Amino acid sequence: MDPTSVRVADAERDRTVEQLREHVVAGRLTLDEFSDRMGAALEATTRGDLEDVLRDLPPAPPASVVAASPRSEPRSHIAVMSGHRTRGRWRLGRRTRAVAVMGGCTLDLRQAQIEGPEVEITATAFWGGIDIVVPEGFHVDLRGFSFMGGRSLRLRDVPLVPGSPHIVVNAYAVMGGVGVKSRPSRLHSRPLDRPEDPHGDPRGAVAPAWGDRVAAPATASDRTVTIVFCDMVGYATLTDRVGDQASHRILQEYHRIVRDVLARHGGQEISVQGDGFMVAFDGAARALRCAVDVQRVLSAHVPADGDEPIAVHVGIHTGDAVADGEDLLGRTVIVASRLADVAAPGEILVSSLSAQMVLGSGEFTFGAPREVALKGIAAPQPCSALSWE
Repeated sequence: MDPTSVRVADAERDRTVEQLREHVVAGRLTLDEFSDRMGAALEATTRGDLEDVLRDLPPAPPASVVAASPRSEPRSHIAVMSGHRTRGRWRLGRRTRAVAVMGGCTLDLRQAQIEGPEVEITATAFWGGIDIVVPEGFHVDLRGFSFMGGRSLRLRDVPLVPGSPHIVVNAYAVMGGVGVKSRPSRLHSRPLDRPEDPHGDPRGAVAPAWGDRVAAPATASDRTVTIVFCDMVGYATLTDRVGDQASHRILQEYHRIVRDVLARHGGQEISVQGDGFMVAFDGAARALRCAVDVQRVLSAHVPADGDEPIAVHVGIHTGDAVADGEDLLGRTVIVASRLADVAAPGEILVSSLSAQMVLGSGEFTFGAPREVALKGIAAPQPCSALSWE
């Protein structure tokens, strides 16, 4: 009998997760890599599956042998009347300090290499702002105080990652703000070329195992992606009409609804600018399904007492995009954004290219083709409205 085909028990899965955690402490895995491999370990059914998770890692020493590094001086990230951003693969010390004085500071921990099972970040904002981004499923303990400022902890409601490092944030906001939020893995760590079935449905796709040989990591700069822009209708006038607090409450509800829909359809949230979402999909069909779902959910949404209904207009375009860190740039992005600008309330305006990619499925219905003038685009853009009601 092939030893790799022997089925494994929960205890063996747990031991593999513990080994992965020790590799994180040793600096061999980033937080994102740990999260992804941990998921593969917990889903493993055979010893071969567990071996694939650890294939490119040396044997980890027992936990008792992993020496604790001496308590060092905290590493500092400072922004004074300027901006400071730390992201990508960087070394996150056990103690880290972030200071923003009339400036902005961002720490993205998702690709960071940590030095221990617990990370302590002291964030001080004086007339400035500090944003800390953590991987989804990690526990964060927010402490500290604020004076004429604010502290926020916004973590996605997902299961905690077993064995994940404990993150402590000591936040001190004086006429400023410190925010901690969770976000999914960065775009370049999630290839945008997942195989689909002939009808564009990803549920039949088979993801590569950890032991498979895969080509260089996919990035948006060498892939065709479908970009979706979703903007609220009349948010500025809504704020003027109902006031800051009421409009902010409506905005938060809108963010919650859209993110719930994205989670169902596998969209990669690229950015949120106030009332506008920019999302990337690895298939046009998936993008259109998501846009239809957003419109249907919002049309059926019953506002809280005193609040107003939420309406959105959506623009969709497919093409190559250029990756700039975790952002996307290029003509594809611009066209999708401009289509959303000219779309009517409740309308999903789809470029002719995106529409052509799904016509063969018979799943979608479009209105009459038309051409629209887009700001900054010389030639009129052929497009049509996607029917969703």
